[in-house]
Amino acid sequence: MEKKILYRPSGGSLSSLTSIAISPKGRLIACGTMDGQILLVDSKSGKSKRNITGHEGGVAAVSFAGKPSSIVSCSRDRTTRLWNTKSKDDPVVLKHSSEVKALTISIPSRKGASGARDGEVKVFSLSSLKCIKNLQAHRSDISGILFIEDDKKMVTSSYNGECRVWDLSTYELIETLTKKGPRIRSLTSTPDGSFVFLGRHGGTILKISMENIKDKIEMLGHSDIVSTMSVNHTGKFLASGSWDRTLRIWSLDDFKEVTSGKLVTGIASLAWSSKEDTIFSADFSGSIVSWSL
Repeated sequence: MEKKILYRPSGGSLSSLTSIAISPKGRLIACGTMDGQILLVDSKSGKSKRNITGHEGGVAAVSFAGKPSSIVSCSRDRTTRLWNTKSKDDPVVLKHSSEVKALTISIPSRKGASGARDGEVKVFSLSSLKCIKNLQAHRSDISGILFIEDDKKMVTSSYNGECRVWDLSTYELIETLTKKGPRIRSLTSTPDGSFVFLGRHGGTILKISMENIKDKIEMLGHSDIVSTMSVNHTGKFLASGSWDRTLRIWSLDDFKEVTSGKLVTGIASLAWSSKEDTIFSADFSGSIVSWSL
């Protein structure tokens, strides 16, 4: 696997990157930073396009909301925000009662959800950020949120090791995938929602079949916190990044590692490009790296 530094911060004050997202057509990368900024970078040239400021705490997650000019972010400043990068207007703000740590959005259903340190998840309208439902999903920090099965269900994970599935029409608990155990630090699924993956504190990845939740496999390889995971658009490969400074690619045919690469610092976030053979990573040094399979 080949790697190339696409973007490296300049100047004396560098801030770790915390999250990464790719615009719908793959031309723009958005990254959240530990000091509360959102960086917009050209995905081909690596040139900085703009820094968005406004958050008063580290940005935990960022996502494009259907077009390059529309961005949703959540932060330790207890807010989720909707930005229009073509407008000088202030962002729309959804307030939480504690630090916001996880985010997911759905373009088809025009909904999003953000989860906070107090275990509460807010489901909101993507166009207005108006809260639709406050759900006390867990008693500990929310570490991940997913919409699956055509947005009929929502999966949530927590630092206390719990992972739960919720009905998005009634907001009732459907089932518990894992109870208290190893701390969960990242969450993802296959595009069809048939498998859910939990990245855990000790370096393992737990694969769970949604058809039979007793069918669980531990995927071993990382030696430290699995901070980020992402499945490519075809559902063939899972990419995982860790504080152990490695990026690993797993085949979802047999759930075994295919290849790996290493950086000099920990990886905070990953995103597949629209091209199925390229992954972008955001790391603790403030750099964006392009990986080619």
